[in-house]
Amino acid sequence: MSILDKLNEKQREAAQKIEGPLLILAGAGSGKTRTITYRIAHMINEKGISPYKILAVTFTNKAAKEMRERVETLIGDDAHKAMISTFHSFGVRLLRVYGEKLGYNSNFTIYDIDDQKRVIRNIMKEFVVKDKSLTEGMVVSIISKLKENSITPADYEKENRFDINYKIILECYRKYNVIIKENNGMDFSDILVNLYKLLEMPDILEKLQEKFHYIMIDEYQDTNNLQYNIITKIASKYRNICVVGDENQSIYGFRGANIKNILDFEKEYKDALVVKLEENYRSTSAILTAANEVIKNNKTSKDKNLWTKKPQGELITIKECQDGREEANYVIEEIIKRKNLGKTYKDFTILYRTNAQSRVFEEGFLKYNIAYKVFGGMQFYQRAEIKDLLAYLTVINNSQDTINLNRIINVPKRKLGDKSIEKIKNYANENGMSMFEALKNGKEIPGLTTGVKIALDELCTILSDLIEMVQESSVSEVFDELIKRIGYFSYLNSSYGVEAEGRIENVEELKNSIVELEKTVDFLTLREYLENISLVSATDNLDGETDYVKLMTIHNSKGLEFPVVFLTGVEDDIFPGSKKLLFNPEELEEERRLCYVAITRAEEKLYITHARSRFTYGEIIGKVKSRFINELPSEVVEQENRVGSTLQKSRLGEDKKKITGFKNLISAEDLKKIKSFENSPFKMGEKVIHSKFGLGKVVEISEKKIGVQFVDGKKEIALVLATKFLSKA
Repeated sequence: MSILDKLNEKQREAAQKIEGPLLILAGAGSGKTRTITYRIAHMINEKGISPYKILAVTFTNKAAKEMRERVETLIGDDAHKAMISTFHSFGVRLLRVYGEKLGYNSNFTIYDIDDQKRVIRNIMKEFVVKDKSLTEGMVVSIISKLKENSITPADYEKENRFDINYKIILECYRKYNVIIKENNGMDFSDILVNLYKLLEMPDILEKLQEKFHYIMIDEYQDTNNLQYNIITKIASKYRNICVVGDENQSIYGFRGANIKNILDFEKEYKDALVVKLEENYRSTSAILTAANEVIKNNKTSKDKNLWTKKPQGELITIKECQDGREEANYVIEEIIKRKNLGKTYKDFTILYRTNAQSRVFEEGFLKYNIAYKVFGGMQFYQRAEIKDLLAYLTVINNSQDTINLNRIINVPKRKLGDKSIEKIKNYANENGMSMFEALKNGKEIPGLTTGVKIALDELCTILSDLIEMVQESSVSEVFDELIKRIGYFSYLNSSYGVEAEGRIENVEELKNSIVELEKTVDFLTLREYLENISLVSATDNLDGETDYVKLMTIHNSKGLEFPVVFLTGVEDDIFPGSKKLLFNPEELEEERRLCYVAITRAEEKLYITHARSRFTYGEIIGKVKSRFINELPSEVVEQENRVGSTLQKSRLGEDKKKITGFKNLISAEDLKKIKSFENSPFKMGEKVIHSKFGLGKVVEISEKKIGVQFVDGKKEIALVLATKFLSKA
């Protein structure tokens, strides 16, 4: 009996092909990893191939570990003799052995992004940088891209560009390479660059070709040009190359992945066997029908057609919501309904296109005390850019808050070193004043340079102006002025490179949270806003068990599967984004592949939600459902009418009108009633419960707020939001 007898017909066909080129087109949920691991086990145990001659490369440590463990389960310790590794781990192993040929000792250091920035920061001190947006973060990002595209400083110099930053970047690139090599260091791009340099040496290339007769590459659609060149060189002698992937799941073009590597494999290896794995073991027939119909609109698809022996299952629910708040309410309501029917929280996953979309769901889960976890990113209010801006607003609200002032004193960068900040703190302590008061006296602080004193004066002026502005302006107006005065968007662009766009979206979402709250009261004060933010961002009460709802971007969901999936925010301009719609057909196809990935994550039930309008940086913008929804086949889709949320009705009373969003948690009629505090939803002395602060007692009611005494002290909540955060004990 062969090990391969446990595979299906197509999996077995792929695993039996050992000699020559092989392309395995593995559809979502078709047993890709199973096929690879059984193939390796078959080669070693049944074909007598030495495990030392096998190289299997994938993209993540987790995937490599899983592959090794599965092979070990099949054949035992021989699994450890095969080279099963990530690209970078494989490169580091070889460079430890052969690095001296490139001028490195075997104990070279691998520099991370912070190390890189530190080196560039010191280099840039030598230049007069006229463009203040050109920071070390941007330079590091540019250098990494140049390396990954095999562009050396000499190649870059030949471009002879005329922008003001060109010469600075060129010199930084040159000196950076010299410095890290002098320090016997490599960054992550260097690992691949130097690995390829080794392969250009005939003696080393021959050794590697003789060592690795059989090569397997997982997730081949995600390889970039440099990785492609590395594998092609090693495999060129014996041509026993097996690549596994799915062109329909190529979603990392923004990272440099080249889909042509998998699309053109048959052109490069004309004698290649192509095996399609199309039987899906994950999803219902309805879900697969939808995925097939969407992806067939891509010209890059190789006509795989996923199928399953499973029944049709539930139809895909398409839900149109009024806005993002109603969308979150609907998702939570469906989770609670299904949980009451036997599901657990860990069965549910919410997918979205960008990290910023998580905020409304996080707030909703906190409100209803539902355990959740955000994957692939921090919780919204814990992200650095959000904490920065909330720290600014906190200092504007309370200038005595030295902790938050210390966080933002050098954000954006003001050339304040640790020693300068220490001198400011010492001056404040010696004179019995707050740190903010010390800033006002910056010219008197001994030991500070003129440049530092100017920077402190500018910061003090900004904070003082905004403190004064709070008295007459709305919170959203103060927020806009803050962003402008400190140049925060420019700071994000210059500091975070390709990550900046996502961080700016998070800042815009923070503005949305302000505007939404402002629409619920006559005049929202900064103090009230910060108080309520502290309530919704509290997650300490969530248990640490595994039973939680998962939230993540679609990119982070790749390779995973979930019983029930909510695919949210499926509107043109979000998914796909406007740039993908208008300017680049190839990017639009990648967005469609991303939609295909999202659909095929679902095992049993898929919801797709979209909104008629959303807050976009403080404005309500009309939205149109995504073209991807229009591509779904009608026979597997059910349209759910927009009806009032029973969750909301249960909180506000059965006679309330349909809840269409956050601003209508209390209707206009309710606002009129609450003008007099006698109509407060809670009475003086009444006991109430809050999810974070626990049991409390109402000790104050006015026209605009309610005061509750908890064990940890008194908290004030805007009256119109009382029913959102409190329930009767």
